[in-house]
Amino acid sequence: MQTLILYATKSGATEECANILAKKLDNCPIYNLKQSTPDISGYDTIIIGAGVHMGKIYKPVFNYIRQNLNLLLTKTVKIYLCNAYPDTFQKTIDKNIPVELISHSSCIKSFGGKPAFTNPPQETWLNKKNLEDFIETLNK
Repeated sequence: MQTLILYATKSGATEECANILAKKLDNCPIYNLKQSTPDISGYDTIIIGAGVHMGKIYKPVFNYIRQNLNLLLTKTVKIYLCNAYPDTFQKTIDKNIPVELISHSSCIKSFGGKPAFTNPPQETWLNKKNLEDFIETLNK
């Protein structure tokens, strides 16, 4: 099973999480959608990570999902958000992710996030339980 991680970040939290996930997988490429847009046709599983600001996922991920929705619906998709305000997680998902992809995705989690203009230690913002639950789904 070939897995690919796509993400966009501003604070760096989403990239940190992408790197943690990639270490759990063999030969898993990571792409920052701000820098490049890979061809996903050769991959079975796509992990999409997005930072959130003011209830909106970062535009590179938002645009990528919309432009590639039909192809994504042929893949196993897992989504994580890095949002500093977990109580807004479901509203953020519903507002930013097409309903077809929400119902198609095998896992959607919030990993927590860094408030803007801060650099807290990882152990204070990362929701380790959700991250561990997400990791458990990687080999299923």
